[in-house]
Amino acid sequence: MSEMIKFLSYGDIVLVALPSNQPQGHEQEGKKPAIIVGIPKGVTRYPLILLAPLTSKIGKWALENPLMYPKLSPRVDALPQESVVLLDQIRAVDVKRVISYLGSLTSNEYELIQNGLSKIFNINGA
Repeated sequence: MSEMIKFLSYGDIVLVALPSNQPQGHEQEGKKPAIIVGIPKGVTRYPLILLAPLTSKIGKWALENPLMYPKLSPRVDALPQESVVLLDQIRAVDVKRVISYLGSLTSNEYELIQNGLSKIFNINGA
């Protein structure tokens, strides 16, 4: 297990370098803040984590579907402006792509993300 993974937790806000996609689509790329939503346990082939990127570009789409796009308030430690979590953009990335730790969500904030993930993955008939 990578040493970095030992220090990361669910709900951590990290700055990550998301790779470019070819051909271009609608996936997020470049340096972005993201929320850690998955950390594989035990022996794994590669040191990967699951992330949900954030954006401060909040459109009508986010307001109409708050379960899919939970809103986060600005905070001194991590987010300079209001942002939404892009739960429809979850992806696995190598832990080496994590540039820095920015902060952590509160349990109430992370619960919003868990509710959205439950709906996306149809966990417990959500």
